[in-house]
This record gives sequence, C-alpha cells and structure tokens, in this order.
Amino acid sequence: MYEPLQGLRQILVSFSLCISTFMYVLDYSIANVAIPHIAGDLAVSDEQGTYVITAFAVGNAIALPMTGWLSKRFGAVKVHVLATLLFTFFSWICGISLAYEMLIIGRFLQGVATGPIIPLTQTLLLQSYPQGKKALAMAVFGNVAILGPVIGPILGGWITFDYHWPWIFYINIPLGIASGAITWAILKTRETLIEKIPLDKIGFVLLVIGITCLQIFLDKGHQHGWFESNLIRTLATTSFICLSLMVIWQFFIEHPILDFRLLKIHSFMISNIILVIIYATYFGLLILIPLWLQTYMNYNAIWAGLAVAPIGIFSLCFTSQIPKLIQRFGALILLGACFASFAIACFFTAFFNTDVSFGHVAFSRFLYGIGLFFFMSPTLTMSVQDIPQEHLPSSTGLFHFFRTLSAGIGTSIIISLWLRRGIFHHFNLASWVTSFNDNTKPMLQATQQLGFTSMQSLANLNDIVDQQAYTLAQNDISYLIGWICLSLIVLLPLARKKRFSTPKIFKKQNLITKNN
Repeated sequence: MYEPLQGLRQILVSFSLCISTFMYVLDYSIANVAIPHIAGDLAVSDEQGTYVITAFAVGNAIALPMTGWLSKRFGAVKVHVLATLLFTFFSWICGISLAYEMLIIGRFLQGVATGPIIPLTQTLLLQSYPQGKKALAMAVFGNVAILGPVIGPILGGWITFDYHWPWIFYINIPLGIASGAITWAILKTRETLIEKIPLDKIGFVLLVIGITCLQIFLDKGHQHGWFESNLIRTLATTSFICLSLMVIWQFFIEHPILDFRLLKIHSFMISNIILVIIYATYFGLLILIPLWLQTYMNYNAIWAGLAVAPIGIFSLCFTSQIPKLIQRFGALILLGACFASFAIACFFTAFFNTDVSFGHVAFSRFLYGIGLFFFMSPTLTMSVQDIPQEHLPSSTGLFHFFRTLSAGIGTSIIISLWLRRGIFHHFNLASWVTSFNDNTKPMLQATQQLGFTSMQSLANLNDIVDQQAYTLAQNDISYLIGWICLSLIVLLPLARKKRFSTPKIFKKQNLITKNN
C-alpha cells in the first residue's frame, strides 16, 4: 500500500475529489427547478420534463453497484478520472441538446458516468489520509455530499431565472476538467490493485432491469395513483422479482456485482441500517419543505432554497472538530446526539402554521443541520472501520447504493404521505367551511363586494383551505419523522461491538474483521 499524502498534494487531491462529488450531488437537484423552462423550450409537457430527473437517477442507480468490479478490473484512479471526464462531456451534451430525446439520453449517460464517483471519492480520500485524519477526510466528504442538494435549487433557480437553463449543465465543464486533471496528475502513480475478475453478467442484467423498474416506479407512482395503475403494478412486480433474484444470486458466486456478504461485518451492517433510515427521511424532507413553501406559501425557487440553506451552516463552521469529537466520545454517542437533534428539529417544524415566517423556517433547518453534523462523518467512519483495504471499493459502492435507493424510496413515501394527509385535512376542514356556515358567510360576502363572482369567492376559499390542509400535512410528516428519529436511539446499544464475536466471512477472500 502507498504512504498517505502530505502537505499541498493532500490538499489538492482533497479539493479535486470533493469537486467531482460536489458536481454529482449538485446535478442531482439543480435541474429540479428548471423543469418547467426545459419542458417549454423543448415543447413537451411538465410531466415529460420530469424524465430529465428520472433518466439521471436510473443511470446513476445502474452504474453505482458496478463500482467494485470496475475499480478492481481497471483501477480506482483510472475509473474515477474517466467517470469525471465522461460526466463533464455528457454535461456539455445536455447543454447543447436541441431535442427532448437528446436531452434524456444525455442525462441517462450523465447518470451512468456519475455512478462510481462518490464511492471512489471516498475510497481515494481514505487512502490519501493517515489513520489519525481519516475522520476529518470523511467529515469534509460528508459535508460536500450534504450541501450539494441544498445549494442545487438555489443555484438552479438563479441560473434558470436570470440566464438560461443550459448553463446548469455548462457550469460542470471547467470544474470537471480541473478535477480530472488534478486527480490524475497526483494519483496516477498510486493506482489501486488491479485484478482480472469476471463480470457477473446474470447479476448485472437482473440489476439493470430491477433498478430501472424500481426508479420509474418511485418517480412516477404518485402521478399514476400508485397501485391503481397497471403500469405501476407491473413495474413494482418486475422490480421485486428481479432484485430478489439478484440478491439471492449474489450469495452463490465468487465475484458478485454487489457483495452483500460484507453485511456480515457488524459495524458495516449497523451503519447501513442507520444510513437507510436517516437518509430517507433527510432527503424526503429536503424535497418536501421547498415544495410546500413554493406550492402553498408563495415562495419562489430561490427563496425556498435560501430557507433550507441554513441546514449546512453548522457543519461548515465546525467540520474540523468532528475528528476530535469522534475520538473523545466515539461514533455511537455522536449518532445519539444526531437522532436527538433531528427529533427536536422535526418537533419544532411540526407546529408550523400558515403565518410562519422565513426566519422560523430557516431556524428549523439550522436545527436539522446540527443533526446532520453528527450524522454523516460518524456513519461513514463506522461503515469503513472494519473493512479490509482491498474491499473498500466494494463496500463503499454497496454503502452508496443503499444511500441512493433510500433517497428515492424516502422521497416517494414522504411526498405520497404528504399528499394523502393533505387530502385528509382538506376534507375535514372543508366540511366546516361551507357557504352555509355562519363564520364563512362574512368572508364570502366581503370578497364579492370586492368584485369577485360567487364561484371566484369559493375558489379563493378553496385555496385557503388547501394552504391550511397541506401545512397541517407537513406538520404530520415532521411529527412522524421526529418519533422515528427518537426511536433509533434504541438501536445504538446493539451497535456496541463488544457484545458480538467477530464474524467469519469468506476467509478465502480475507474478509476478516478486526478482533473485538
């Protein structure tokens, strides 16, 4: 193995690797606010425009599990640099797209190119830092992964409104070229071990079909009424069958495309359980809060993005302290603080009303950001602490595969619950607010005196009821997530390694954890 990097070389590699990660996480969310403009320019409906997001997600979900095989077959440095440059090239293709089909293909290939970037960034960072500074490397990496989805809507809104939507793709070009050049210049002589291992073709085919169906199912389910649609039922059934067969198949071959056997390493299994639950709720709320602000609180994309931006302030200010905290208190204590902070932020948000100020929304996201500070670095550190060096690419690929899936699943569940609770509250409120209610009559009469017709007055009243209903629905979701976060504290004692013996995991592959 190579000695850790020192001085300027370490700083430059950290910068270039984090830039590539930032481009990926930024691109995952930056296009969301530009969908109406893209759809209008390319003469398609807004619903068709959402496939700009779906195509990227499908491509990314397919390529992400390939990280382990690609890095072993060609080397982590080569794969990372090539992925970064391909992502840059396909960003240019997306920007110059003159037809809807060209943009969709470009976004899909852009998603494929980003698959290995995050797990290999984590792998190469860990190999570039000494043992005592690995927690700092993971803290910096975690902040970049968290801040991208927050900055994306703000930057996307500003570029779309003040310039033109192709520039949300063009901004990747100088960053991608610089990142690839710096990474290759410094790490080309530090390539990881290359093995000529066969590709698991059966697992790959099952994965491609299963993930594609699952991603479309998650992205389009609410538009088609979920299981009321034959299309959605077919997608769900196909996804379930293919992914189930793929998981079973992975345990019967020597070189699986996704090495689920790594989950027998106790610390890795616990960190993945925590990741799936917390990241699902985090990403779901990251989508829900701006959506609620823009749809029912009259915020535009930029102000909605600014309202959630404080989520990254605490992490930016105190990132350098996280290694000391991990060393002093351990990852489990910090994760307990994370769950408690998330719960406090969610319970605070659960009491919002339609008069809530920008400051209160921003403060709630700041409280949530305190929880994120205690979440990402301890979870990343726990996930790799017992993984043998040669299996880091496989473990990080599996870890981020779960992260990607949990983000999609969490968003779909939370948005669907919000819409259903909104309908529930609207029904309850509307039963009391009618034209025959004594408290409603003065309001309707006042609007009619202003020149509104009877139907316009009722429509205005319906908008008010909608605003109240979906605000109550947002409160319900926040309250539920608050209790979920609190309940996770019960999981922490189970993660204490001294209560378990070291598992025997495929000795022929040297997958042996550290002695407890």
